[in-house]
Amino acid sequence: MIFFIRKLNKYSWLSSRRLIATLLFYDSLSILISLIITNILYNFYFIEIGEAFITTIIYSSLSYIFGRYKLQNNYELKISKKIIFKDLTYFLLLILAYLLIVNLLYQNQQNNLLLMRKLPFLVLSFIVSSLFSIRIKRNFRKLYKNSKKFAFYGSKSEFKSLKKILDNNDTKFKYDIKFLNSEERLDLDFNGIIFSKKTSNYENFKYFIKEGFRSKVNVYSLEDWLENNLNRIPHDYINFEKFVNKYNFIKQNTFQSRVKRFGDVLLSISLLCATLPILILAGIIIWITDKGPIIYKQKRVGKNGQEFYIYKLRTMILDAEKNGPKWVTIKDDRITLIGKFLRKTRIDEIPQLLCVLNGDMSLIGPRPERPELEINLKRSIDNYELRYLVKPGLSGWAQVNANYAASVEGVKLKLSYDLYYISNQSLLI
Repeated sequence: MIFFIRKLNKYSWLSSRRLIATLLFYDSLSILISLIITNILYNFYFIEIGEAFITTIIYSSLSYIFGRYKLQNNYELKISKKIIFKDLTYFLLLILAYLLIVNLLYQNQQNNLLLMRKLPFLVLSFIVSSLFSIRIKRNFRKLYKNSKKFAFYGSKSEFKSLKKILDNNDTKFKYDIKFLNSEERLDLDFNGIIFSKKTSNYENFKYFIKEGFRSKVNVYSLEDWLENNLNRIPHDYINFEKFVNKYNFIKQNTFQSRVKRFGDVLLSISLLCATLPILILAGIIIWITDKGPIIYKQKRVGKNGQEFYIYKLRTMILDAEKNGPKWVTIKDDRITLIGKFLRKTRIDEIPQLLCVLNGDMSLIGPRPERPELEINLKRSIDNYELRYLVKPGLSGWAQVNANYAASVEGVKLKLSYDLYYISNQSLLI
């Protein structure tokens, strides 16, 4: 593990994907170790590779869904009561899911006594996984504390704006950025040079390149550096030439668009069939709660600015918007008790799969916004309409990296992630 972490430290960038891959690898290794130890104790009698694989899938899925793999939750070196409570919650859910699934798969081969004897395997898997997890989090914390030094050439106002973006950003990176005049020499221990195209003339640009070659460090434009290191594109820092070229390249790839559409249809049908019992149960509970409608229809704005209707399970009280549309907040008192659960688990979003089948949406893309709210957003946010270049999605890069947007500033943050997705979309993201 130390070798793997040191290999990470060689790179000048560190992303949440690397943490997810690291934790997933060691969770799988923990379960494999527990499988071997438990089988030795029971003389290779009752644990099978297939069951260990099922356990890995369940545990990693729960860890991802409930945020155990999120880097910003893993900065603390001390193990708090909150972390212990969360880990125990994962473990209890793992036991319930494991007993249910394995019992269904092996009900003709196993009895209840044998099924309960598998608990030591689960307990050992959880303990070993937690020990690995603590060590990994501490090593990532050390990497997080090691700031990367960059020199910035540009105006002082742009430098202040850059510092504000980094201070307010919920990214996993920390940087030590020094403002330098063109007359100052570059220290050899800098990791790179960031320059602003707006305030840099041709002579200064040549100077940046020469200094980069002399000091053997990379030279970045401010726009490219933000995109590469934040995994998002702030709306007022768009490199339009690069953005348009990348988007046109993606748009011309008709094979990718056909595969994506095929995947959207296939997965939507599969998910609708698999979740139909859940939808029926949720619908019954919603109706029993207040005898109101189960499905909520709402107008949204999609690709090329075209309006369409989305369908969701109703999660708010009746007449929730009798005084006009309002932002939805995390602790919105208009959300019903069952609605809070449906929103937290995203079950309320499942009916939108019908919009995916209809072609108005995709599984992945920017979340569609309401036309009533977009009137002000277009006036307040530059380049907001760029999100119309692609179909809106059931989920997207912004939903993975940002919380609910309950203000214009929140929308700006989510837009920056949407713009990053639009210019970097592929079959993998």
